[in-house]
Amino acid sequence: MSKLLKVAIPALSLISITTIPQSALAAVSCETNTANNHSNNSLASCVLSFDANIGLGNNYFACQQKNSISFDEKGQFESCTLGKDLQLRNGNKVTNCLAKGTVNVSISTNGIQTVNCSIIAAN
Repeated sequence: MSKLLKVAIPALSLISITTIPQSALAAVSCETNTANNHSNNSLASCVLSFDANIGLGNNYFACQQKNSISFDEKGQFESCTLGKDLQLRNGNKVTNCLAKGTVNVSISTNGIQTVNCSIIAAN
């Protein structure tokens, strides 16, 4: 049986520029006894019971069930294993992140967001 955890995730642009946070609400369903919390009781990580689509800006991260998903202390999405290929655009540059690879999102204190993939298609 899964435990449904609601996590508020600010929606931010994926390109590396200063962004303006917008509220978004996402729900993730975690496998029983896999949830780990930060000291402020916000969700740090868990193993997904179902696929989860996490929207940030104009992109959606299709996070794959039975794999870990993680969030920072502010509830912002940090990483997951992709269930589908993902195409990221930064100006004229396109990066193709492949399914089954890990995507990592970091946001600096001045609002610059960086996305890295562990498995990238050759261009």
